[in-house]
Amino acid sequence: MAGVAVRADARTQSSGAPAVQDRFASNPLFQPLREFGYDGLEAWAWDNYKPTILAFASQACLRRGKPARLIEIGGGRDPLFTPEEALSKGIAVTVNDIDANELAQAPQAFQRAQFDVAGDLERQGAVTGVYDLIVSRMVLEHVVDVPRAWANMRALLAPGGVALAFVPTLYAPPFLINKSIPEAVSARLLRTFFPRRHAGIQPKFPARYEWCFGDQRKLEPMLAAAGFSQTLVLPFWTHGYFRRLPLLREMDSAVQHLARARDWRGLTTYAYVLVRK
Repeated sequence: MAGVAVRADARTQSSGAPAVQDRFASNPLFQPLREFGYDGLEAWAWDNYKPTILAFASQACLRRGKPARLIEIGGGRDPLFTPEEALSKGIAVTVNDIDANELAQAPQAFQRAQFDVAGDLERQGAVTGVYDLIVSRMVLEHVVDVPRAWANMRALLAPGGVALAFVPTLYAPPFLINKSIPEAVSARLLRTFFPRRHAGIQPKFPARYEWCFGDQRKLEPMLAAAGFSQTLVLPFWTHGYFRRLPLLREMDSAVQHLARARDWRGLTTYAYVLVRK
């Protein structure tokens, strides 16, 4: 039930938001996000994904005096920006995908790069050391050999460049279920609750959830081994997968809000994983 994830309907914010934000105040990678009022809820993650990227792109533009060079991993048919948005924001976009059919549906105005981010970059002809920003949303949970993918992203980045992966995390119940049951069964369940999730609009790809955690302590050794100088794992709680299941929905929501208040990273649902070369 992963892939392009489902946003929660609830947008309520609790009075604990300042304390949640203060957990990350000293991390340099959090500074561009401070003005967005991070609250730890899933709705914030979806609403502020693009503004977060624009904040880092603006920094890169100021540093270079030129458009920020951004590559979207797994962007395929549905990249984050339209060509008009990218031009107006001073971003030179390259869309990546492992699948030629997906990549063929990307806007013609964007550069395209077909390669496996966890594969041999040199053999695939990927251009390294040039990107100011690498972004992905709901992609890394499908990747085999995530440590190599992160090491490859470091190779793709220019000095001082930033990578941001928006991922679903273990051990959220919907993703544990998706990981545990056969793919054919999970695909049918997802289409039952969310009819748009089919190959013609939002295809579902097999999910592995390798290294998909909301706990920085779990990820930091692997990311440091990949060669990154700074790391921020920004956790989120709540989800919309149980919204049509009364009682379970309320029970899960209560646990999620308690986990957010207590900063229980083992129960996160999503995370931004941010790193700087």
